[in-house]
Amino acid sequence: MKKTVILLLLSLTITAFTNEMRIAPVGYIKYEDTVYYNTSKVEKVDILTFEILDALYAKDKNHIYYDGKKIENLKPVDFIYLGDFYVKYKNEVYYSGKKLDGADFRSFVYLGNYYGKDKNDVYFGGKKIAEADSFTFKPLEFSYGKDKNSAFFVSKIILNSDPATFEVLNSKYSKDKNNVYFWGEKIEETDALSFKILNEEFGIDKNNAYYNARILEKSDPKTFKILDGLYSKDEKHVYIMGKIVNKVDSKTFETLGNYGYAKDKKYVYNFGEILKGENPKTFVAPPIPHIDY
Repeated sequence: MKKTVILLLLSLTITAFTNEMRIAPVGYIKYEDTVYYNTSKVEKVDILTFEILDALYAKDKNHIYYDGKKIENLKPVDFIYLGDFYVKYKNEVYYSGKKLDGADFRSFVYLGNYYGKDKNDVYFGGKKIAEADSFTFKPLEFSYGKDKNSAFFVSKIILNSDPATFEVLNSKYSKDKNNVYFWGEKIEETDALSFKILNEEFGIDKNNAYYNARILEKSDPKTFKILDGLYSKDEKHVYIMGKIVNKVDSKTFETLGNYGYAKDKKYVYNFGEILKGENPKTFVAPPIPHIDY
């Protein structure tokens, strides 16, 4: 059961802002002289001028399409596509088909990474960010942004952040002169000055190693390194997904590919569990099973 859960985790991609944005459907497909939307035929399109704008919007010389259907009484000349599901028409601004009440048509612009703003407000995924200053706001990498007062992750303010020194490290980690953050939440007990990332999940500072914002118990950042198959180790300890593997000899520990198998001088392990009866001197890891989709 434990192995099944870990394999499922490996096969899934999870985004921090799933609830902030609409998940895009399959969208439009042009095939020969026909257009399909989510496997359903889109009727009466002009195939020569048909253009896919994103997973929800498309247009041809005669019509604008949303969710696979024509928007009635809307001419293409009156339609402005901005990007990432933001559009403007008939003096209104829309995100993913929903009108943004109160948005200023003339000044609204798309900034990138699902951010937009007008002269009054800033939006992420169509959601107004109440705390953001529109005049000074600018987007950063990986759905981060900042204004003169604070930094932001998607539509949420990063509390007590310092925008002047704030920097994005990767899609999960960021920091400023005072703190380190994981998906916009402060990681307690970190040393911001010495903190650096090792990959998307791991980071170190002068005191500890970290796995997805969690301090690795008894870790030594000076000797810490990332291994295959969800494993990592330092001079004295071995970890799997950030948790200590018991009874392991760190000095002789080695992984056997990227499928959870590993060994030291005494034992063979599968996802951190000892395989009883296996000899590390003769053990050969089985091949990765083939999965048909």
